[in-house]
Amino acid sequence: MLAYGLCLLSLSLPGPAFSQVVLSDERFIHYTIKPGDTLSALVAQFINGNDGLSLVSKLNQLGNPNKVQVGKVIKLPRDRIKFRPSNATVSRLNCSGVTLLGGSEPVTVRAGMSLSEGAVLKVPPSCQFAITLEDASTVNLLSGAVIQLKTLRVNVLESSPEIQIELLEGRISVDVPRKRLDGDAPFRVKTPTSVAGVRGTQFRVGFDAVDRQSQVEVATGEVGAKGHEELGEKRASANQGVPVLSTGKSLPLENLPRAPAFKKTELVPSALAVQDVLLEFDVDPKTHKLSLIKAQDAGFSLAQNEIKLLKPEVVVADLGNKAVFYQVAAISETGLYGSTADIAICRGYNRGKNWRCNVQFDLSGLGKPFLYLEHLDADGGSKVLLNAPIDVSVNDQAVFRGVQPGVYKWRVEYVVTESLNSKMSGQFQLIALPGND
Repeated sequence: MLAYGLCLLSLSLPGPAFSQVVLSDERFIHYTIKPGDTLSALVAQFINGNDGLSLVSKLNQLGNPNKVQVGKVIKLPRDRIKFRPSNATVSRLNCSGVTLLGGSEPVTVRAGMSLSEGAVLKVPPSCQFAITLEDASTVNLLSGAVIQLKTLRVNVLESSPEIQIELLEGRISVDVPRKRLDGDAPFRVKTPTSVAGVRGTQFRVGFDAVDRQSQVEVATGEVGAKGHEELGEKRASANQGVPVLSTGKSLPLENLPRAPAFKKTELVPSALAVQDVLLEFDVDPKTHKLSLIKAQDAGFSLAQNEIKLLKPEVVVADLGNKAVFYQVAAISETGLYGSTADIAICRGYNRGKNWRCNVQFDLSGLGKPFLYLEHLDADGGSKVLLNAPIDVSVNDQAVFRGVQPGVYKWRVEYVVTESLNSKMSGQFQLIALPGND
């Protein structure tokens, strides 16, 4: 985290109220002297290098390093603390084009591969890719993203791995399941213009290499964010974000635009026998444009590249009885993305007084997947449609036939390696238009 136990300074700035925190110096780890400690023993136990004793003495202005008072807090240089390497595991990969850069030749990445500190990853368009870290955090790289795993290590003084990810292009989303406490190592995501630090949350970071602007957006929990030219960070909570300009200066904290919702459909005049459909969305007033990703499956494994919409609508052509999925998010004028909404649409067939669709889940490349699908009733109830393993050796495309309109939650759990399992989940609203049945 970028700040530990620091006082809050109230500022009066435009937009939502927020607090700004002066960052602690993460170059150092603080250690409290205990009875029986000697500086020479501590240096031998914790510090790399033959000059450790003189370095720590000078750093803490100790006149006599043989006499250090019990209870005194001393600073130890983080970059000299003894550590063991940590690693990251490729936990989701649905394409063959991800490359590992940095060596003499690019290496093709495969699911289950272990990645080490310094690895540079480039994700091609229309690819779904994720890595899982030692602390069970998951980093999802969106289509076109480029990252470097700058720091992956566990030192002898902190209980969790120190993690620093540098986002060089595109967008990533991060899920840190365990709250990082005082005494834990920092978890940071950096871009060339911004820094985001986290203790336990779900958040997203974006960086455009052309305009060199960054975005930090929080889904749950709390994130500290700042421009690289700033000393103080802004604390963003759930549904808030911080835009950072190319100058390295952050703009005031913003409330993120709410997720778009299905509004209505209209038929579009067409020379074809089957008319196209105009799908319209209800959006937040703060929406400047929409992000839209189209896919053929609920998990967006078979996704197309992101497009930007200036109007809250899209023309849907060639609809059949298999649902087409759209993932939409509102983008503010400063470039911040709100939460996404998944909407599926089809031209259905009539069964039991309802128009129904076929819904696909692409499970290719997943080890021993377990699929859960639940229909949510309007009155708050629910019905589980499936809660079972899928034999992908027989068929890796799970298709639900005759699915009625409504809201559905789903989850896929799968095996990555013998020691690592992973999962993905989501929710979508299914719209069934009358077909020819």
